[in-house]
Amino acid sequence: MTIRTTTWTCVLAAILAVPGVASAADWEFKLAPYLWFAGLEGDVATIPGVPSAPIDVSPSDAIQDTEAAVMLMFEARKARHGLFVDLIYTDVRSKEEVFPDLGISLRTVSKSTILSGAYQYRLVEGEGNNIDLMGGLRYWEVDSFLSFTGPLQVSGRNKEDWVDPFIGLKGYYRFGSSKFYTSYGAAVGGFDAGSKLFYDLSLNLGYQWTDAIGTIIGYRLFNVDYDHKGFLWDVQQAGLGVGLAWRF
Repeated sequence: MTIRTTTWTCVLAAILAVPGVASAADWEFKLAPYLWFAGLEGDVATIPGVPSAPIDVSPSDAIQDTEAAVMLMFEARKARHGLFVDLIYTDVRSKEEVFPDLGISLRTVSKSTILSGAYQYRLVEGEGNNIDLMGGLRYWEVDSFLSFTGPLQVSGRNKEDWVDPFIGLKGYYRFGSSKFYTSYGAAVGGFDAGSKLFYDLSLNLGYQWTDAIGTIIGYRLFNVDYDHKGFLWDVQQAGLGVGLAWRF
């Protein structure tokens, strides 16, 4: 099986492993679509034999160029047991002078798909406050293109995918009896199974308009270091996000 098929199989197996999954009335669900305006910074290498090149696209540049990311999160919970799925797609592009004196510029196009599936267990549950422990898999697919222009005319494209195990925490805290709340998350993974290491951090401020609908604004940052057979993806993506959370 391909890596993508294996990942989906593991996610489906986790869903079926939770008791009572067939009884939808026993479950609580949350669907949260987001827009994530993420910058990209780090070092990438996609052309065999050519050294890695820096890439640096600020969140403001990404917004100005209408480059953004789309994120969709789905959560299902029954008592203390739950399932978590997170899908992120980003398309970030840049062009910069890497050796101005020589007239050499670099154009990069970086498209990435990140799919995470995890089992989560509620460690803390109280009035307006909860904390979940997570463990699962994250699938990465990176499609990158580099093109040097000027006296040096070199270009190359490569697509790479891999799977990382990860563990993490996510939580929710409501401010007293108000409708304002904060949600947060932290995950770390890789451990040389796919990437050397990655971490993922997020912090959001939300407002619960009704029992079912809430809106959030927040900040998300992740860093991944992957190096395999001349393909290097050592980057950090970060930026503001806005979204809608629907509970049903």
